[in-house]
Amino acid sequence: MADELDFIPLARAAALAYARVYPEESVRDMKTLDLLALALSTLLPLYQRENEKDAPRRLDSSEVAAGRFTRGATRLELPNRPPLRFLIVARRDLPAALQAMATLPIRLPRPANSSARGA
Repeated sequence: MADELDFIPLARAAALAYARVYPEESVRDMKTLDLLALALSTLLPLYQRENEKDAPRRLDSSEVAAGRFTRGATRLELPNRPPLRFLIVARRDLPAALQAMATLPIRLPRPANSSARGA
């Protein structure tokens, strides 16, 4: 069984990405965290674990593509089934994914609560 320290919640990974993409923002917008989770899902494998005793289950890319991240990257909502919670990523994969986010061919929008809205 994998050690629980080898994984971190996807929401935490999205928050770390948020801090890199928007270093001047102190409040994290939930929808932006969802968008960052989507970006992370293209760069590293996602896992789910129902409880600490279960081994993490790697999510299939088609499963991730069929859903949408909600509630600040804490859930993956899928059609016709309950949402997936307890989403995690391997800690070892995160640094490379965060570095790669800088090279993604997309421009992330400014958060809705941004102080630079009128600028």
